[in-house]
Amino acid sequence: MPYKLIDHTADLGVEVWADSLEGLFVEAAKAMFSEISGNLDGIEAKDEVILRISGETLEDLLVEWLSDLLFYFDTAGFLFSNFEVTINSDMKSLEGKAVGERLDPEKHEIKSHIKAVTYHQMKVKEENGKWKTEIIFDT
Repeated sequence: MPYKLIDHTADLGVEVWADSLEGLFVEAAKAMFSEISGNLDGIEAKDEVILRISGETLEDLLVEWLSDLLFYFDTAGFLFSNFEVTINSDMKSLEGKAVGERLDPEKHEIKSHIKAVTYHQMKVKEENGKWKTEIIFDT
């Protein structure tokens, strides 16, 4: 999975990269749920959620995308493992799909308790044909 943990004093930080902007959003969601659950392979494709998000910047879109996914985990116990994202040409809205299942304590372990997605140090950028970002999660 194309992400790595980055040092951050109190919270959880990840650096994520992908070949496309949509791929970056997918990999960011995978990174977040990998850190929550520890094992994406153990999450079955039983349910799907469709999200439509808008924002003024790519950073807004990414924070809202991840925050909405985290909301589904916090309120309904959904763990997701597969994602699809289509970003509109104006780069101010997206439609995404998340596939997974509800948390089953007999089957799933919670590795990290993420409270929120922050804007701290976040910049979505393209460098040398790769899209990159750093995300700090409030834990």
